[in-house]
Amino acid sequence: MPKAAPIAKVQATEGYGAKVVLHGDCYDDAYAHALKICQEEGATFLHPYNDPDVIAGQGTLGMEILSDLPYVDIIVVPAGGGGLLAGVASAVKQINPRVKVYGVQAEGASAIAQSYAQKKLVTTDSAATIADGIAVKAPGDLTVELINQYADGVVTLSEVYYPTTIEMSTRTKQKLLMTVSNDSSLGRIHSNVSGGMVKEDTEITLTVTPNEGVVFLGYSLNSSAEKGADIVCTTPEYTFSLTEGVEVFTNYYNVGDGRLIVYHSNGGDQATQYDTFSNSSHYICPHALINTNYFTREGYVLYGYNTEADGSGTYYGPGWNIIMPEDPDELMTLYAQWMPVTEKEAFSYSVNTAKKTVTITGYQGNHETVVIPETIDGYPVTMITKDAFKNCSFKTLYLSKNLQVINNSAFNNCKFTTLYFCDTVRQITDAAFTSCTEFQTLYMLACMDPRYPNSRNGNYMVKYQRLITAPGPKLVIHSGSNTSYGIDSAMMEELLGNRYSVVNYGCNQDTPACFYYDVIADFIQEGDIVVHAPEMRNYQWGYNEMNTTTWQIFEGAYDAFIHVDIRNYRNVFSSFNSFNASRYTMTPRSYENYSSETVNKYGDYIKEKIGSAGIQSTINDRLAKGGQGTRDMDPAYLTNSYVANLNREFDNITAAGGKVYITFCSVMKIDLNKASQGLARQTEYKNAVIKNVHGTVISEPGTYVMDYKYFFNSIYHLNTAGSQLRTQWLAKDILAQLAKE
Repeated sequence: MPKAAPIAKVQATEGYGAKVVLHGDCYDDAYAHALKICQEEGATFLHPYNDPDVIAGQGTLGMEILSDLPYVDIIVVPAGGGGLLAGVASAVKQINPRVKVYGVQAEGASAIAQSYAQKKLVTTDSAATIADGIAVKAPGDLTVELINQYADGVVTLSEVYYPTTIEMSTRTKQKLLMTVSNDSSLGRIHSNVSGGMVKEDTEITLTVTPNEGVVFLGYSLNSSAEKGADIVCTTPEYTFSLTEGVEVFTNYYNVGDGRLIVYHSNGGDQATQYDTFSNSSHYICPHALINTNYFTREGYVLYGYNTEADGSGTYYGPGWNIIMPEDPDELMTLYAQWMPVTEKEAFSYSVNTAKKTVTITGYQGNHETVVIPETIDGYPVTMITKDAFKNCSFKTLYLSKNLQVINNSAFNNCKFTTLYFCDTVRQITDAAFTSCTEFQTLYMLACMDPRYPNSRNGNYMVKYQRLITAPGPKLVIHSGSNTSYGIDSAMMEELLGNRYSVVNYGCNQDTPACFYYDVIADFIQEGDIVVHAPEMRNYQWGYNEMNTTTWQIFEGAYDAFIHVDIRNYRNVFSSFNSFNASRYTMTPRSYENYSSETVNKYGDYIKEKIGSAGIQSTINDRLAKGGQGTRDMDPAYLTNSYVANLNREFDNITAAGGKVYITFCSVMKIDLNKASQGLARQTEYKNAVIKNVHGTVISEPGTYVMDYKYFFNSIYHLNTAGSQLRTQWLAKDILAQLAKE
């Protein structure tokens, strides 16, 4: 080392057992002397910077920065011989070219800066700086080549004056108090030193062994995680040097208390959050924490969570269904994901000081991602005016959770593909996105508590969880509530020889079937079967207009929206507007408030369904009219435009390796008109399906025309006896078709 090497560096090196030779005034002098020693003693010379392995090793620092700070904008690296700058710049630029990397040197030792400016290796006559680690006259040829290729610039610091005299003081190392708080009923702890007074800088290693049925969460300092302390180490073994008196806490979780999800703020302002839920045969996918300020970060918005800190794992938006590890003892760990807020200077806006709100009136930026700030000048951003973003182009748009009003034509003729949409908006219609023809992906983010989990529509989330977690091959049956009430899934599995996991995906007859199939298609694998059992409604044959009921159903499954191309559906935001208007008047609930007695794990409606008392007045009316109603097996339901929507999704299912079978809904005979009770009309209806729909018809419509004694509280809702009979018939049709194949 040079003679001016800091005493601390010399002592630390000697502490590792090395012999330190001090020679010369700068690195280059020490380097020349080191080569001489190698020649005299036959030693191997390890170059401190001009070596590809050394450069690669130093480059891992850049990888760590990107891992810990995925939205970093600029990295500044000190440079002497250039190894650290070359390694960091080459690593960072190959992972994320967006990040700027600059080198910095003292003006009196600026060989790298001059080499960068002249794009060739430059040496200097001197290296005048007290910073001995960068006092280099001759940088490396390898480092200069990499720096010139990857760095964004090298700057020098001038007029930096260093003291010529350094005052030093020494003291005797103290004895410090170390205590460990551990609940022995949850786990055992071992330390390489005994507790109490320990000499300063002593290296201490703690090792935890949790008891059976207990999960170790990690170590915290001076308080438990339950009381808000940050976890400093999550591994059972924790090694640290004692530099001040400290109390170490061990933190555990008892598996018997339910499943646990650990949320890390990942750069946010808050401590780690813990969320528990009780696993059951129904509710198997807990919902991610909604965005209500569990985590905040200055200059950023929360857009979700990921199983990896750098966002490379599985993403979950706020309020989305989390697929838990199969091992019940395994923790689910999620990391907050942050999106930088677009600077306020990119917007035109007005401030209403009376209401203390901000309205966005225009945008003049040139960003790939536009994030509407939650606040500007300390006031919440609550409105976007007409034409504020007219004719703008960007890739991604984030509408933050303080927004209340999005006016019509706010994004008129905008070119963007992806929208992150917080569900707190009170006023919005489809007209806000007039002529946004490239907008196709909608990320729904829950920022308010749900309202519908305990309703029949809200129980859709159980069906969705069954869809995304059931082992294959799957048999997915969909229509309106005719399927919800009319299939006994456990019986169906048994009748099919337990070859398929049955998913009862029946929902509501007046919501777009094509939307459900759009979602289903992304979870189809080779050999899966999808059965369409449509009621006689236009929604069941491809009508694509969303409504309030659709939003009620998907409130507990916002993640379903990323599986559809939103351009294929009408009335998306206008129907959300009506849905949210109602929600603001309702009592907030939690996702775990679902009614477990309403549906089972398959999605079957299982409430008591005995007899037909619930529709006796309907039965009496139809009998009084000669045993007929007005319901018609009308081929006119199968319009070209509707069926095209349905066929698009059926084709996607087939392309994924699935099969599409078409059967017919169970319907009360006396609710059909006279024509539809006859074979001729039924055959006409079936032939229209065969001709127009991309699926295999496996049933006769007349098979499912049933006596009123099999119906419960609606002309489509079968009672228990009726659902079992219908299940047997459908299983027979499926087996017959499989035999043909």
